[in-house]
Amino acid sequence: MPSRPQRPWWACPGLVPALVMVALAGPAGAATPGPLDMLWHRIEPGDTLVGLHQRLMEPTADWRVVQRLNRIADPRRLQPGSLLRIPLAMLRAAPVSAEVLHSHGEVFVERPGAARAPLAAAAQLSAGDIVTTGPQSSASVRFLDGSRALLGPGGRLRITRHVQLQGSGTVDTTLQLDGGALETRVVPTQPAPRFELRTPVANLGVRGTEFRARLDGSRLLAEVLQGGVAVGATALGSGFGTVATAAGVAAPRALPGTPDLSATPALVQRLPLQFGFDPVAGAVRYRVQVFDAAGDDVLLLDSLFDSPQAAWPDTPPDGRYELRARAADAGGLEGRAATRAFTLKARPEPPFQLSPRAGAKLLEAAVAFAWSGHPEAARYRLQVAAAPDFSSPQVDRSDIAGTEFGTTLPLGTWYWRLATVRASGDTGPWGDAASFERADPPPPPPAPPVEPPAANDAGLVMRWAASPLPGARYQVQVARDAGFSQVLRDETVGTTEWLLPSPEPGVYHLRVRTVAPDGRAGGFGAAQRVEVAATHWWLWLLPLLLLP
Repeated sequence: MPSRPQRPWWACPGLVPALVMVALAGPAGAATPGPLDMLWHRIEPGDTLVGLHQRLMEPTADWRVVQRLNRIADPRRLQPGSLLRIPLAMLRAAPVSAEVLHSHGEVFVERPGAARAPLAAAAQLSAGDIVTTGPQSSASVRFLDGSRALLGPGGRLRITRHVQLQGSGTVDTTLQLDGGALETRVVPTQPAPRFELRTPVANLGVRGTEFRARLDGSRLLAEVLQGGVAVGATALGSGFGTVATAAGVAAPRALPGTPDLSATPALVQRLPLQFGFDPVAGAVRYRVQVFDAAGDDVLLLDSLFDSPQAAWPDTPPDGRYELRARAADAGGLEGRAATRAFTLKARPEPPFQLSPRAGAKLLEAAVAFAWSGHPEAARYRLQVAAAPDFSSPQVDRSDIAGTEFGTTLPLGTWYWRLATVRASGDTGPWGDAASFERADPPPPPPAPPVEPPAANDAGLVMRWAASPLPGARYQVQVARDAGFSQVLRDETVGTTEWLLPSPEPGVYHLRVRTVAPDGRAGGFGAAQRVEVAATHWWLWLLPLLLLP
């Protein structure tokens, strides 16, 4: 009967207290066995086990373990040129530092015996240091072997151990994640790196892979993007994830699909920053992130949305960025991220348009444009065109220092838009175009027949001929002076008859004009002068002829 294969030391619960063990996997997902945890030392002339212990091993290490492991009869007589296996756990460890690649937002470091302090890029981190991040804040750390860890918003990460093992070049790193999410890339090296991530729920031992770990209350969500993971006795390959709790580890399942960002714009000129994309089958939420394209894993925005629509009230400055979006299933596992480079150029913002208002109908050929002032503006650019694409603008000026401009335009529909120009010449994006119409006034009604006003008990009734314009109305004004600076009555009626009730004695001036259904008003007809005598209830000295 064949003997049962021996489990490697790193998978033994007695040696590594873990619910989750992660190792570099082969095609079938099986973990690479124990030789990765050995230093293969080529024996040189004069080497002895005692001498190697003094040069390479921890003082507390027992060199007789190496003697038994390599079946050496005489520890003082080693064969030069042969290979000697020394467990990495026995090697002397030299403390090394990790480098902060970037720090964005509220990022702090807590060091033993020191107060919490802001953490900046290029800072060095050692064992015992704790990194914390606030809302929409992040930090990226690079370890000596090239492995990287990106701590997202609301995170807390302790560097428990970061050393280089004597004689092997192996870097041994242990991290403790107590909050937030960590995206990790452990670089496969020769000799293999030793990388362990501990959490309150499970400990992850890593051998060259790319994975994510995220604490969600009492749950740990682990997602493998490259390499392989052994979760207990279950093989977890690339593209799979699992959820660990105090009760154990759930069966692995495939990660959700990847969103399609190909339709998102490569140039963004509007604020607030927002993106939309098609939903992913089976996804219930979406994590959308914005990275600085000029940096290395500089995470600026990180939010979870209930639909494939992302928007942030706080927007980074203009520049080049990378959008990353990934889908999340009902259990919270997130898939691979889709990426899309984009440029944000939304500043200086265009001014607010004041006049003409959108949809206005202007009767005069002289058109006055007005807009608000921008605090960064040295001047403004104005375009006015007959086509909405502004292909052949009638007006194209970029030297307007004030907030007003006047020009004459022929009849028709016109479009106008504005942009702000800084003193340096930097021009912001165009604002939304507004359209207006240069229209003729409605035709005046024909001259009324000569018809004296008809008096009755209520007052004086005035009549005029109807306008040929369907649905027309009429504006009637009565004033004391010929310039109509003291208008006594101003009414708009839908009929061609109007009553001036019981006028007081004196001189009156009257005029009327046609108003089209869309609000356009024609010119007033000639004003008529009427005098009401004091000796009679009314006495008209002139017939009422109203020509609008």
